[in-house]
Amino acid sequence: MNVKICALISIVLLTILTGCERAGQLIQTDTTPPTETTLKIGVIQPSHSYTTFSQGAETARAQINDNGGVLGMQVEFITRNNEPVMGELPTPEASISAAKDLIEMENVFALLGPVRSSMAIAVGPIAQQAQRLMLPGASGSTVPEAGDYIFLITVPNPFQAKVMASFAMSPDELGATTAATIYEEGDDYSIDLVQAFEAAFQEIGGQIVHSGAYSAGDTTFTAQLTEIHEAMPDVIFCPGHQPEVPRFINAARQVGITVPFLGGSAWDDRERFLSILDDNSVLDGSYYPTNFSVATQDADVQEFVSGYTALFGSPPDGIAASGYDAMRLLARAIETAGSLDSVAVRDAFAAVSDYKGATTISHYDENRHPVKSLAIQVIQNGQVEHYKVVEP
Repeated sequence: MNVKICALISIVLLTILTGCERAGQLIQTDTTPPTETTLKIGVIQPSHSYTTFSQGAETARAQINDNGGVLGMQVEFITRNNEPVMGELPTPEASISAAKDLIEMENVFALLGPVRSSMAIAVGPIAQQAQRLMLPGASGSTVPEAGDYIFLITVPNPFQAKVMASFAMSPDELGATTAATIYEEGDDYSIDLVQAFEAAFQEIGGQIVHSGAYSAGDTTFTAQLTEIHEAMPDVIFCPGHQPEVPRFINAARQVGITVPFLGGSAWDDRERFLSILDDNSVLDGSYYPTNFSVATQDADVQEFVSGYTALFGSPPDGIAASGYDAMRLLARAIETAGSLDSVAVRDAFAAVSDYKGATTISHYDENRHPVKSLAIQVIQNGQVEHYKVVEP
């Protein structure tokens, strides 16, 4: 055989074998401990709402670093603001830009946030495509549909809705048989939660006598309240955000609507929720669910409470608990995987069971929703008080 042909065949065979070897390397799970000294985590946080999410995460970061870090690496947060104009809402565009910058320019390992469901839904596909775990502060049931790298941390809307519908109708609680619902137009979180509440309420024999909407930024609600007044519901389910919800409740009281208001976990942006009105006593007798209660006398919960209070000078809320658990769960998954292999860490996260931190998570279901208890809070004397815990 010609020497040149033999040489050519040898080169081709070597190329094929090398390619196969590389392909094999790509599909293997890398369990080699990382050589980096810093673990970079991206945080997407609006600058003027739900800020306790990143503060809760910071509490966890400080505790983890004080105990040697994650696989010997110190955790570093790189934060991006998705609220482009002070005093206005975060936007999907700003959230997407923040995520791309954190992933493409900063090369973060994972994302904590965004907080609101509409923002998390926008960012999810970016995190999924880049194979970055995304742990939002959102509770929208559809947030994880972007893919298997997206996991909820807080109590998902379907369970919130089921609990609040049962609470409303229980003869030992509010004894309601009819309800009105009101949501923020275009907001994935409140729409999702209202739909789930209506389905749960009707399933156990209740009647929805009115369903309406308002827009973000509204300050008057005359038309909606006139219709609700005429419908005469036993309770009103209004799970939106501040500042609209406190103003809506205040306006309802002024026109003579006295029935209890029920909310969702977004109400637990507690400091801001209670800063909207001059007199919060008009909110008395309102109830909302949260995935955390500061009153829980559990060692893990109190470790969170004391750590957070030492850093920020006030007790945490449910939003803070989500940020804290997101970081603690991420660290646990990386430690379990024993490396920074994204597939291995994702699989370790999906297999979480019997987690105890600011909250307790039994496990994750097939939708990547956490199975966990929630607490119902009540507003009395213009302040939030713990009411009861409901198990899943």
